[in-house]
Amino acid sequence: MIKEGSTVLPGDKVAISEELQPGEGTYEKNGEIIASIIGRFRVDRQRMTAIVEPLTKIPLVLKAGDTAICEVKQLTEAMVIVRIIHIAGNKRQIAGEKDGAIHISNIADEFVDDIGKKYRIGDIIRAKIIRVEPAIQLSTKGKGFGTIKAYCTNCRNPLIRKNDLLECPSCGRMEERKMADDYGEGNLDRVI
Repeated sequence: MIKEGSTVLPGDKVAISEELQPGEGTYEKNGEIIASIIGRFRVDRQRMTAIVEPLTKIPLVLKAGDTAICEVKQLTEAMVIVRIIHIAGNKRQIAGEKDGAIHISNIADEFVDDIGKKYRIGDIIRAKIIRVEPAIQLSTKGKGFGTIKAYCTNCRNPLIRKNDLLECPSCGRMEERKMADDYGEGNLDRVI
């Protein structure tokens, strides 16, 4: 067996199947446990598995159920187009497609007749990914989802929550949004 903590390359023999089971970053072939990625070899003694932990961060693949932080890019009559910028609770970079859509029926629990009253271009929102294929679809139904940071449509200063509305401290403009219950707290890693 290779020394624990050693750096291994794909194809390196790290153990034999009589000693350990294959775990993350390894596979079994002809009774040998082989590294499948570049990384550091370690043993999970609780499960008696050989593990190779990656040296580089593997890009994050989006999946249904993920809590996403997004920036609103475009509004249509029936859709909000967003760019996913972060997945809550995960520090890895997102792989692949980063644009998604929120259909008007998935904006809020109540009936929405005007998307422009709920979101504006540039808003930072928290949404749940409900579908990844064939295109990313999200939902902001529920108290924890919605705008977490918004900017005044008049002067672009950050808006402050005043009860159920948002107020611009610079020009005094009042605006409506579908707000998350923790609007303005800056909690990007809240998983709902």
